[in-house]
Amino acid sequence: MAKYRFDPKLPIIALYTKLEGKITVKPKLALDTGATYVMIPWEIAGALGLEPELSKERVDIITASGIERVPLVTVKSMTVLGKEAKGVKAVVHDLPPKGYVDCLIR
Repeated sequence: MAKYRFDPKLPIIALYTKLEGKITVKPKLALDTGATYVMIPWEIAGALGLEPELSKERVDIITASGIERVPLVTVKSMTVLGKEAKGVKAVVHDLPPKGYVDCLIR
């Protein structure tokens, strides 16, 4: 079992991860303990070689501005805290600028 120390004074638990697709990217993710999907921004989806705009799978997510229907894609591989998962479902949606992280484990 992986162990991770975090600072309880910070507003989020941020984890570095590795996402693999056409290329490998290493974004920082915020841990959301009630997560159903990983959330990645459009730029990272494109870098991984995914085409979210062509995805037939869509899901509704709740954002600060309301409910949005967003594409659902499959990331080839994701590694967090030394554990790898293959075929990870991810919603594609941009987070607000100036955030603490690039992505969310939702």
